[in-house]
Amino acid sequence: MAQRLYPDIIRHLAAQLEHGCVLITGTNGKTTTSGFLAAILRDAGLRVWRNREGANLLRGVAGALVVRALPNGNLRRAGQAISVFEIDEAVMPQAVRLLQPRAVVFVNLFRDQLDRYGEVESIATLWRQMVKELPETTTLVLNADDPATASLGELARGPVLYFGLEDLTLDLSSQNGQGTPGAYQAVDSRSCVRCGSDYQYSARFYSHMGHYQCPHCGLVRPAPSVRALHVRQDTFDRLRVTVETPLHEGEIVIPLPGLYNVYNALAAITAAQALGISWAPIVSGIEQFKPAFGRGERVQVAGRTLRLLLAKNPTGFNEVLRTLFSEEVPRHVLFVLNDHIADGRDVSWIWDVDFERAKGLVASLTVAGTRAFDLALRLKYAGFAPEEMTIIPSIPLRALQAITGPQPRGRKGRGRIKDQPRQRQAAAAATSAMTTSATEEHTLAPRAAGPSLPGYGLATALDQAIEQTPVGETLFIVPTYTGLLEIHRELERRGLTPHFWEGRD
Repeated sequence: MAQRLYPDIIRHLAAQLEHGCVLITGTNGKTTTSGFLAAILRDAGLRVWRNREGANLLRGVAGALVVRALPNGNLRRAGQAISVFEIDEAVMPQAVRLLQPRAVVFVNLFRDQLDRYGEVESIATLWRQMVKELPETTTLVLNADDPATASLGELARGPVLYFGLEDLTLDLSSQNGQGTPGAYQAVDSRSCVRCGSDYQYSARFYSHMGHYQCPHCGLVRPAPSVRALHVRQDTFDRLRVTVETPLHEGEIVIPLPGLYNVYNALAAITAAQALGISWAPIVSGIEQFKPAFGRGERVQVAGRTLRLLLAKNPTGFNEVLRTLFSEEVPRHVLFVLNDHIADGRDVSWIWDVDFERAKGLVASLTVAGTRAFDLALRLKYAGFAPEEMTIIPSIPLRALQAITGPQPRGRKGRGRIKDQPRQRQAAAAATSAMTTSATEEHTLAPRAAGPSLPGYGLATALDQAIEQTPVGETLFIVPTYTGLLEIHRELERRGLTPHFWEGRD
């Protein structure tokens, strides 16, 4: 509404911030990186405003500013204030023009939502044009290990800072059971941005992230100014990282699992360096960070621990699976695959996910979402038998039986199949490809409180997964984006977690 009344309201309000703003973009890790940076800046004595709910389109930015504005058009307490905004990849050019950021952080670039973004190169082209237009006062913070983002540095008119990994023990080729470098990895940037030749890697950490060079034109990975020299895992969600910057070297404990969170922390540290923040608040901000909404978030329920790990594209899902099963410990897992607009309608990317890694390491497995049967079919090809899975569809079983059973002949019957919603057609195809009784063999327990419910929907899937997880153990929930929102709404409804707007910055 504010944008409708005053289209230039973002520029008007952002200009009042005493310390300006930082924009963070990329396919994976925007929310966590912005959370890390916000924690660092607060420990440095700044007042930080951000779109902490993850609303990363322009209306989300406008909302984050408007709620902090007075009726006269001035921000409340703009002194000592800085904004940290995570921005959607495709919205970056507009955001940069409106916000005139002090620094722009590019975390990574992977394939995601092909029906919306297109291939990786379409976003890279958009970013390259945007970087050419940035003023000399804007600092670029780039991932040196991602050739798609690192190449942006050649186009910048202002300062450029790079971050990256130097711990070669993390190279896939040096790890037991990984086989050849890049095995089971969805590699999204293969070709040199200068000449089109394939990159050669001396070390690859995951996907196309690593130490690379072009054998034809000589393009090489830039030397990072902020480097992770050594990475060691203490526990599942505790990493010790030796970080070197131009002025300091020391160990930082990252309270999150996964190598991808090392990159997120490095991005935040480098952005903080670009803003002139000292070492002490960097360390304290990272180490005291609380997991962001759905990104390693922990919830206690009925004597169990729920861990929410968002996975919305092949690379992100592969890294979550790598994190879950690298210790070879059986896990209790709930997968949620949706195909709403915010997820991307095309879910064929699940065939690029290394579900084979999880075979033999799943103590219990529940599959849910609007495309539960598509995922179940993928898991069957990964080696999971139908009886190993509890499949909870998003629509009533009676409806599924109606469309997966014999169809009447004639025009009317054919039309009825054609007119079914997308997920029902997918369910029919996947169910017939697996077994006709896969869903009927499972007894679906109702929620502990309230009336008995039909055996469908995310609430039932959550109950089933919790019931299959012994008291004292952890259930790992791996949803796509709208699945995460649904899970969170259900947990909020049950009073197990606060609403996302509570505890606003």
